[in-house]
Amino acid sequence: MNLSIGANIRRIRLERNLTQEEVATHLGISFQAISKWERGDGYPDIELLPALAHYFGISVDELLGVSEQEKKSRYDEINNIWASNNKNGLHSENVKLMKGALKKFPNDALLLVQLSTSLEKIGTTPEEKEKYLRESIAVQEQIISFCGDCEVRGATLYNICFAYWKIGEHEKAIAQAKKLSNLYKSRENALVYFLDGEEKRAVAKEALKPLAWGITHHLTALSQTENNPEYLEKAKQITAILNGCE
Repeated sequence: MNLSIGANIRRIRLERNLTQEEVATHLGISFQAISKWERGDGYPDIELLPALAHYFGISVDELLGVSEQEKKSRYDEINNIWASNNKNGLHSENVKLMKGALKKFPNDALLLVQLSTSLEKIGTTPEEKEKYLRESIAVQEQIISFCGDCEVRGATLYNICFAYWKIGEHEKAIAQAKKLSNLYKSRENALVYFLDGEEKRAVAKEALKPLAWGITHHLTALSQTENNPEYLEKAKQITAILNGCE
């Protein structure tokens, strides 16, 4: 990455009609330091970057001169490392990776989801597992509070129920589960009304897999609660029919 922070500071300062003295006063440093940065003779202390970016009304990346392409490359690299670590069971490394990444990409929904799932996979003792589960819940609550992506929110609302259950907060798990959408009000059930042709066929086909899982899930529950093995046989028959439609 080509650091052009000094030139950026000068350009942005002049665009906002600010003097070196005004910027320096805001940061509590000498104007000579600003002059030095703008000449390229040095860089601001890293602890000053957030305050300087906030003063200019821009992101730290913009202040550093990081292009959108560089940001995307960095973001993709982080996610590729996470996927590789996750495949190899390196979940503690992924927690560190995501916490560092979120400093560069604050409140990014995907990174938060990956952090929460990694947290749920670490800890060796029951006490540690509960500690990390509670941290995961806090991250999931953060996602729910700000994320506008319905699919991400829905998945997080679903997952947090199981996190509550695992730490023994069963009433919270049940209360949260009751807030979830029912089987009727799903994306697939809505889309097949509005689409036509190939798009409609693709959505209908894609819906069969979760339908088969849902039917098996609930017929198994009925078999257990009513002690009736016939439900399991029905589940196999219906699943075979739905799988045959794929």
